[in-house]
Amino acid sequence: MNTAKQRIKKLVDEIPETKAGEVISFLLYLKSKPEEVLYLPPEEEEEIWYNIENDEKMSSKEVIDLFYIG
Repeated sequence: MNTAKQRIKKLVDEIPETKAGEVISFLLYLKSKPEEVLYLPPEEEEEIWYNIENDEKMSSKEVIDLFYIG
């Protein structure tokens, strides 16, 4: 298993049960999209990882907005 998946599993294990529904919804959203639609420019990807690493919160709407291709 690659490091990214290990990191995701660790983060999922650490979230409270009350947030599990949001995580499931987001993962299902990601799973339903073709990979090329989910491509992020490097600066947007860095922003997400910065927020994760520094425990800064992003609403699920903000995350979905980053992935939205209009």
